[in-house]
Amino acid sequence: MNKIEDLRSIAESIGLTSIVEELTLIELRSKQENANIILPLVGEFSSGKTTLINALTDSKGLESATKPTTATIYEVHFGSDSCHAEVIDANGNCIEVENINDLKNEELADAKVVTVFDTSTRIPASTIIVDTPGLSSPDPQHKQTLVNFLPKADGILLVTDINQQMTRSLTDFIEMIKLSQRPIYLILTKSDTKSEEDIESAKQYISKNCKIPLKQVAVVSATKDSLEELYTLLDSIQEEKKDILKRVDDQRLKNISKMMLKQVEELMSASLSDENTDEAIRMCQQELDRVKRQIERLVDSVADDIDEQERTTTRKFEDIIFDKLNTLVTGKSSDFDNEAMTTINNTASLLMNSYKNGIQAAICEKARNQNESEKEDGISLESLKSMNLSNIQMTGLTYNMDLNGMGHEYDQWIKVGVIAAAAVGTVAAVAATAGGAAAAGGALASGKAIDAIDTVSDVGSIISNQKAVSRIEKAVTLATKVTQKYETIENGAQALSGKVGSDKGLIDSMVGFVTDKLLSKPQRARAVRNYIDSSLSPDFNNRLKEISLELVNIVRVSLNEEATEIINQKTNSLNQLKAERKEQKEQFEQRISQLREYKTLLLTI
Repeated sequence: MNKIEDLRSIAESIGLTSIVEELTLIELRSKQENANIILPLVGEFSSGKTTLINALTDSKGLESATKPTTATIYEVHFGSDSCHAEVIDANGNCIEVENINDLKNEELADAKVVTVFDTSTRIPASTIIVDTPGLSSPDPQHKQTLVNFLPKADGILLVTDINQQMTRSLTDFIEMIKLSQRPIYLILTKSDTKSEEDIESAKQYISKNCKIPLKQVAVVSATKDSLEELYTLLDSIQEEKKDILKRVDDQRLKNISKMMLKQVEELMSASLSDENTDEAIRMCQQELDRVKRQIERLVDSVADDIDEQERTTTRKFEDIIFDKLNTLVTGKSSDFDNEAMTTINNTASLLMNSYKNGIQAAICEKARNQNESEKEDGISLESLKSMNLSNIQMTGLTYNMDLNGMGHEYDQWIKVGVIAAAAVGTVAAVAATAGGAAAAGGALASGKAIDAIDTVSDVGSIISNQKAVSRIEKAVTLATKVTQKYETIENGAQALSGKVGSDKGLIDSMVGFVTDKLLSKPQRARAVRNYIDSSLSPDFNNRLKEISLELVNIVRVSLNEEATEIINQKTNSLNQLKAERKEQKEQFEQRISQLREYKTLLLTI
C-alpha cells in the first residue's frame, strides 16, 4: 500500500468522507503526465498584477481598477481555442461571458470565481495564473479570499513595484508562505522606470532581505512588453514542476495525517473502558456547550464592527446616490423617475454585496483571533466560508419623488399664453395702424386672448372712424384664425408624435424645453437632496440594521449547527465503540487493535 491508500483506508474506516475526497484529488493529480500547476499572483494593491496578466494574454481585457473593488479570484487558462470567461456566482450557477471586456469588478463582488480562457501560447497551457485581491486592501473580505485560496496554490508569484520598499504586509506574507512549504518567486514590475544599475541593486536588496534566491527573481515591464525574464522563470518552473507538485502534495498529506492521528488517539483513549467512553461522551457535550458559549461571545464581539460597517456603508450610499442622481436630474432623460429608481436599487445591491462580505470577513477574523487565544479547540469556520447569503438583499426602498412632473405644473397655462400671445400680436398690429394702439397694448399686457378680442370689440364700438373699425374687426377675425391655426398645427404635431412614440406635441415640447431649463432642473436638484436626507438615507440605514440582525442570526445558527454536527460525529463514534464492547467483545477488540495499527501507521507518514 502507498501513503495515499493508507490514509484513505483509515479515513474511510473512521468516517472522514471529506478527507477521502481530498485524497482522491491528490492521487489523480499524481498520476497525470502533465498536471496543471496553479500559481497565484500575490502583491499589494496597484503593484501591477492585473496589468501583467493583460500583457500575457491575447484578450487583454481584465479591468485594472483605480481602487480595491472586489474579492473575486480570476483564474487564467492559456492556450484555449477562444477568448471567453465563465463566472461562478454566489449560488453556484455558471454564467458564460463571451467578451472578457464585459467583466466588471464591481458587478462581480459576489462571484465565487471567474475563469478566464485565453488563446495566448506565451504561457504553457498547464500553467494557471491567478489574479488575487491586493494584500493592502482595506476590505477584510479581500484578505479572507486570498487566505482561503492559498491551500490550492502550488507556488506563489510575489509581485511588487520596483519603485516601492518592501512593506510589512508583504514580508509577513512571505514568512507565512514559508511555513506552508510553497516555493516563492519574486516579480519586480515597472522596471522601465529604473536604470540597469538600479534594477540590479533592487534585486540584490530584496533577495537578501526576503531570502529568495536570485534565480527565482524576474524583472519585467508590462507596459513596455519587456517580459523575457518572466518567460524564462516560468520555463524553469515547468522543468521542475513534478518535483514542485510532489513537495506540495507531500506537505498536504502530512497535514492530513496529523489531523487524522489526533482523531484516532481520541477514539483510542475513549475506548479503554465504559467509564472512559461515558466520560468522553460527557466531554463531547461539554465541548459543545463551550463552543456554543464561544460563538455567543464571538457574536457579541462583532457588534462594534457591524455598527462601523453600517455607518461606513450608509455614508458611501449617500455619497454615491447624491452624485449619480444629481448627474441624472441635471441632464436629459425621457423618464427621470424610472432611471432614478434603477440607480438607487443597483447602488443598494452593489453596496449590500460588499457589506455582507465585510461582515462575514470580520466574523472570520474575530473567530480566528478568539481561537488563537483559547488553548482548547475553537470554533470551526468551514460553514462561514461556504455560507450562501445571496437571499439577503436590499429591496423596496422608499421612493416619493415626481421628477418627471417637477417644474412643469404650469406648462398648460403657458401653452395657452403662447397661442394667445400670437393672437394678441395680430390684433395689436392692426389696432396700432387704426389709432387703437393704447387699447390693444393694454390687452396685450393682460396676456389673455379672449380678453384681448373683447377689448378690440369695445374699441371698435367707440371709434368713429368706420375704416378703423373695419380694420379692427378684420383683426379680430384674423386673431381667431391664428388661434385655430395653432390648434391645427398642435393637433397634427400630436398625431405625428404618437406615431414615433412620443406623447408631446410641438408646442408642448417647446414649452417643456423652456420650463425644464428655467424651473425643472433647479427643482429636481433640490428635491434630490431633500429626498436623500429626509427619506432615502434613513430608510436605507434602518433596512441595513434589520439586515445586520438577520446576518448575525444566520451566522449564529450556522456556526452552532456546524459545531453540533462535529460533536455529534464524535459522540456517535464513541457510542458505536461502547455498543461494540458490550455486544461483540471480539469485534470490539479487533476495532481497538485496528486503531492501534492506524496510530502506528500515521506516526510513520
